Amino acid sequence: MERKASHNLFEVYLRLRPPPTRHGDGDRILDVEPAEDGSHPKHIVLNPPTDRRRAIEKFAFTQVFEEDATQLDVFHCTEIVPFVEGVLAPEGGEGTDAVVATLGTKTHTILGSKTQRGLTQLTMDVLFRSIGENILDPNAAFTAQDSLQAIDGAESSLTTASHFFDPPFRDSVASRAPSRAGTPMLVRQTPKPSYVNIPASKLVANLPGAFPADCATSPKSVRLVSEAEETRRLKER
Repeated sequence: MERKASHNLFEVYLRLRPPPTRHGDGDRILDVEPAEDGSHPKHIVLNPPTDRRRAIEKFAFTQVFEEDATQLDVFHCTEIVPFVEGVLAPEGGEGTDAVVATLGTKTHTILGSKTQRGLTQLTMDVLFRSIGENILDPNAAFTAQDSLQAIDGAESSLTTASHFFDPPFRDSVASRAPSRAGTPMLVRQTPKPSYVNIPASKLVANLPGAFPADCATSPKSVRLVSEAEETRRLKER
């Protein structure tokens, strides 16, 4: 999947959060301008209240996601899959770095909740579907084991995702209603799983339980360890 050519150093997307339910149907100060060519909207117009002496302002983005956009809408339209493809380098050579950043309390978009997967979980799903059977056996990768054993546990920190959830987007209990309208869940037909189409290595055997059986036909990733290096290790054993 090729990324569209762009003259911008960064692509900036805007996702509109549903308004607080307690606000009702008040005057809307932000309008999404429909695209003239029928494509996704890219502009918003801010109309200040009549008691504010400010001019109407217009802002442009790579794409604007309105309040009814789902997590999958954001995932596919921001083209996360090509980022994963660049990291895995399916055509060989060195992989590239990829960064997706969010500003403005967008924890829900990145981490999701207990009922809606965020961009992190969706991206990891694509990544592991892509590498499939090329996941190395940790019992055979002595260098990796030695590296992990040498890590100082005091330097690591593990925090559950729920720690980062915005209160408005945490799964609410019946006794407490959320202060904001939740981001819509997926209501469309579930698409086929995404993955990066890359070749498999002949030396890596199937690992029992390493990947779900229903995903066994997913395309495979390039190796993180060269075949020559693994052949040498097997001979030493």
